Amino acid sequence: MYSIPKDGDIVLAIRNVLARYKVIRSQRELRERVERELNFGGGNFHAGGTRIRMLAVISGVATLKVHTKTDGKAGRMDSCPVCRGELKASRNMTVYGKTVTVGYRCAKCEYWTGADDIRRPSRYEFRLRKRR
Repeated sequence: MYSIPKDGDIVLAIRNVLARYKVIRSQRELRERVERELNFGGGNFHAGGTRIRMLAVISGVATLKVHTKTDGKAGRMDSCPVCRGELKASRNMTVYGKTVTVGYRCAKCEYWTGADDIRRPSRYEFRLRKRR
């Protein structure tokens, strides 16, 4: 039987892992290392990769670099595929004075995509956010 850790415990484990390893080059690697950190004292905790990624972004512990692939399917996306934040339309003015949507940008993280070709996340890179 396993236990589900609290959000605060996961954030602390993410901070410890990133302080030790500096750069984690995939969500799977981060999940494995965070679970190892959580279970160091003999616990049996499990957390999903998506939950760990979202806590890393929302808490501000990590900076996230998103590697994407172009899907080729045009269309409007409702929310950010990285952090489920709101996507804001990026608009440009034409020579005729009208506005046109050229893409979408997330308000919480650094994800962006074009309006014609949707960019889907394929790999994440995590780094410890430097304190100011």
